[in-house]
Amino acid sequence: MTDSALVLCLSIDPDAAERLAAPLEWSYPRITVIGTADPDEAIDRIEDDAVDCVVTDRQTLNDRSDLLPAVRRHHPEITLLVQSPYETGSSEATALAEVVDFLDSPDDDAFGGWVANSVVCGAGDGGPPGGNQPEDLVRDVRHGLVDATSPMDVEDAVCDQLTKGGRYTFAWVGEYDPGERQVIPWVTSAATADWPTARTFGIRPGSAETVLERTLRAREIQWVEDVENHSESVPWRDAAVERGCTAAAFLPLAVDGELRGILGVYTDAPSGFSEAERSALEEVGEATGHVLDTMAIRGEFDQQERALRRYERLVETVGDGMYALDANGHFMTVNNGLLEMTGYSREGLLGEHVSILLDDDDVERQREAIDRLGDDDREKEAVEITVYRKDGTGIPCENQIALLPKSDERRGTVGVIRDITERKKRERELERQNERLEAFASIVSHDLRNPLSVAQGYIDIVGERAGEIDALRNVRDALDRMETIIGDVLALARHGQTVTETEQLTLRTTVEDAWGNVSTPEAELVIESSGAIAADRSRLLRMLENLFRNALEHGAEDVTIKVGLLDAADEDAAPADASDSSSDSSQQDATARSTGFYVEDDGPGMPAEIREHAFESSFTTSEEGLGIGLWVVREVASAHGWTIEATESASGGARFEFGDVRERPE
Repeated sequence: MTDSALVLCLSIDPDAAERLAAPLEWSYPRITVIGTADPDEAIDRIEDDAVDCVVTDRQTLNDRSDLLPAVRRHHPEITLLVQSPYETGSSEATALAEVVDFLDSPDDDAFGGWVANSVVCGAGDGGPPGGNQPEDLVRDVRHGLVDATSPMDVEDAVCDQLTKGGRYTFAWVGEYDPGERQVIPWVTSAATADWPTARTFGIRPGSAETVLERTLRAREIQWVEDVENHSESVPWRDAAVERGCTAAAFLPLAVDGELRGILGVYTDAPSGFSEAERSALEEVGEATGHVLDTMAIRGEFDQQERALRRYERLVETVGDGMYALDANGHFMTVNNGLLEMTGYSREGLLGEHVSILLDDDDVERQREAIDRLGDDDREKEAVEITVYRKDGTGIPCENQIALLPKSDERRGTVGVIRDITERKKRERELERQNERLEAFASIVSHDLRNPLSVAQGYIDIVGERAGEIDALRNVRDALDRMETIIGDVLALARHGQTVTETEQLTLRTTVEDAWGNVSTPEAELVIESSGAIAADRSRLLRMLENLFRNALEHGAEDVTIKVGLLDAADEDAAPADASDSSSDSSQQDATARSTGFYVEDDGPGMPAEIREHAFESSFTTSEEGLGIGLWVVREVASAHGWTIEATESASGGARFEFGDVRERPE
């Protein structure tokens, strides 16, 4: 073939010959057209000129059946085409001529593309299948994009079509990664594999604006009229100039503001892009953007489907009941756990109102919870309800409710229903236990203390009359010890329960109050540091009093007891003046993040084997005591959720450390 293909249009009807030549003359600049109505002139043209293709019609073929076979015998390389808008049939002439193809449609555009495809895009040729006109490019790209499902399909349909047959010098598609802030070319035209395509283009805020940055920001096509001398950075400028490119176009592939990529096209035409080409490339960009958008949406949908299948498998394996309700409270989805819990079949629940499982009061409570979720930013709310099985029996349950995404101002809900029968049973047992403890505390407080007070009164009368004798003194000590035991037992009964309400206290003030409740004529109290703690005041007082009495009982009468925060900056600092409120305030601010405190003494201390059992109710080192003093300490600490550890002080005495102590009430 020559650079300009020569097509001979032959018809014995002059008007038909002109009609055959017309769509090729104005649509395909790479095709030179000769039209004639004289078969003999056609033979001379074939002999004298390098004709690449002969196009004729059925009427001429029937009238001169010898023409095409003769051409085939002398010029086997020439393509022979017949435009036949009617039934072609078969004949010996067409068989001998080895006609390449018949075109049934009389449409001029289709005819032109058909002829151009035969002469411009021959075997092994890289020319465009439908011609070099802009409308041909749009048609070919759209045809290729119809079944595109992957980047490789886009490469074939867009980039290769843009460069095939020399339409354009180079074309590429890239995506913008907002995380890495760069454009990544992931599709290039196979026709220009020698371009340095293995690179990316950074998009840096604050730097000089580039063509790609303007394309991304404005979401508009950027036409570069002079690639070599353009003021802004142009992708692959050096490679484009080396290959003679004069102009380039960069098209944002966006749909409804969602950017799916960028299309770059380079041309070596001296005049750059014509108006027709610009319009065609804009259509190509829109079509490519829609296809990439569809591919992205399909990928997101497939990912969601896979996630949904995983969630469905997870939901079905969860033992708790799970469901989804529409905005009107009807079941849309239920899992096997809810079916097993209620005894209903899936068909028996789907579409039914939630009231099939709940009474009116619980339906209203759930509705109120949903309204609260809609009014604030909480993700879920727990509601205790009673779920009624199909047989009418009720199950105490906790329902964790969350809202589904909003749809037209109406929102459905999802929920997880957990059977709390065992929890309710434990709560009832705990209530009964607390009631028994309260009854026991009442007995200790009244029924035991009353006769104890009477006995102490009579001892005092006898002492006044008979004087203090050893026997009476021993009785009085025993009665005092009984009173102490009754106090400890009462503290366990009333204070060993879990603390549910606390107040913010100052460690210094509370310690001083507890010290005032203990007879300590010769002992010394040192408060080394202080801060805010959250506790039940009466229980904390009782615990500190027991610690102080324990130190007096096992140490000398002049024992020194120290109290401070565990994370104080300097535990060995000079004692703070208890009357100096400003000092206390500054220390409290300095240790606002404290998580514990300690109580220690300088007495004989406790050996390691004794510390291991110090908090056990049956353990004591006293011949007279029952060993419940430190047990009370442990129970009060446990009721607050604190940890307690018995260790040794720096002076060798006993030290008790309390951890996980909060600063403020919850």
